[in-house]
Amino acid sequence: MRDGARWLGEAIDSALADSEPGDEVVVVDDGSRDDPASVLPRDPRVRLLHQPPRGIVAALEHGRGVANGELIARLDCDDLVLPGRLAAQRAFLAENPGVAAVGGRARAVTDDGEIPAFMARYVDWVNSVRHPAREILVESPMFHPASTLRASALHAVGGWRHGDFAEDYDLFLRLLGAGHGLHNLDREVLAWRDRPGRLTRTDPRYAREAMFPLKSAWLATGRLATRRRVAAWGAGKAGRPWLAWLRAQGHDLVAVLDIGAGRRGFVSRQGVPVTPPESIKGLDFDLLLVAVGSRGGREEVRARIASLRPELEEGRDWFAVA
Repeated sequence: MRDGARWLGEAIDSALADSEPGDEVVVVDDGSRDDPASVLPRDPRVRLLHQPPRGIVAALEHGRGVANGELIARLDCDDLVLPGRLAAQRAFLAENPGVAAVGGRARAVTDDGEIPAFMARYVDWVNSVRHPAREILVESPMFHPASTLRASALHAVGGWRHGDFAEDYDLFLRLLGAGHGLHNLDREVLAWRDRPGRLTRTDPRYAREAMFPLKSAWLATGRLATRRRVAAWGAGKAGRPWLAWLRAQGHDLVAVLDIGAGRRGFVSRQGVPVTPPESIKGLDFDLLLVAVGSRGGREEVRARIASLRPELEEGRDWFAVA
């Protein structure tokens, strides 16, 4: 945290109220100028660490290095733990040893004004995701400050990493790539505060464009590590970068599907004719990538696939991408 004393006391109180006696609350001050120590509650479970202003990844790794628990629950200084979060997440992880990180739904709050429409859409989307692995190539499908993670899994993948990318999305991709599961509980676990200075709104590392290299690298080291027959659904703007990438990687682009086939200029893409969605019935491919950016379009495609090729499983045989 940096310069978050305005909210810090309430955030820590919410974490303490939801914790068990043996838990600890590790607060990492990333070069704050507003005296975070002055708002800390007098509780032996609270530990305050100081470091020069080095950024969120350094703060996360500093905290991870001194944390003693088997589980690490994330929280930002301006957010609140909702009652029952930690017990529910702890219980889920105990019952599901293959899952490395569990999140949940968030309640968006703001200090002033309304939540911007684009942030509200993102919150609504993550709140609808129960199985993050299925939609990992759309956007980050878990709220980072709502997640509780196994310390052993974090250690195994090297913790949080610095880079020109969102540290949370990068971590979730690496956990999945290492064979760990992710899950979101169907309950509110976090009051997630949106404000103009939040990194997800101000830092270019969290922009969609910065996520494409992470997404494509994840596929290139996983499902598309060797040459594959790939079909693509979506010939428009959202699909073009993926079609170009597939060609550049040497994969066989066997078909491009789009409801606009034969219309709107959708005749061919990357040298492959654009065909109607119904042509999926006779297609043979190793993986289908669905790049549909229109609102509601992904849900429509999901329904069409379930009707036309019900044996195809999302997150295994096909992925939505953005």
